[in-house]
Amino acid sequence: MLAQACRYQSESVPDLTFTHEIFPQPPRVGPTTITLSLADASGKPVTGADVEMEGNMSHAGMTPVLAHANETEPGRYSSTIELSMAGDWYFVVHITLADGRKLEHEFEIKGVTQPQTGSAISAYLCDLCVNCSREKYI
Repeated sequence: MLAQACRYQSESVPDLTFTHEIFPQPPRVGPTTITLSLADASGKPVTGADVEMEGNMSHAGMTPVLAHANETEPGRYSSTIELSMAGDWYFVVHITLADGRKLEHEFEIKGVTQPQTGSAISAYLCDLCVNCSREKYI
């Protein structure tokens, strides 16, 4: 099976580079895997960091979505986050490096869409929402 993810090169701290990947693509409501890669100035993976992700909608009134990211291989930190609504999301990643330095990395996920009618994610989403009708999400 071929998996497609979106990869973004982003900001650099003087001695660190952050890259994030988002799966699935295009992003849609439901479980979304975000992988953050950390490397030093020489390109060596930064290991042993504590990484917490905080997702917010671009409008007020939503409770943030929080998740801890696990180091899946040296310098790569991954978490699955539940994107609960369509629209634009922004993320703040709180990072504590092994040496105690604390950093934040920000990025956006624009254009999150509703799942297609009849998809497994659509059924999953409806199972999560107790106070809605299925028609609301199709």
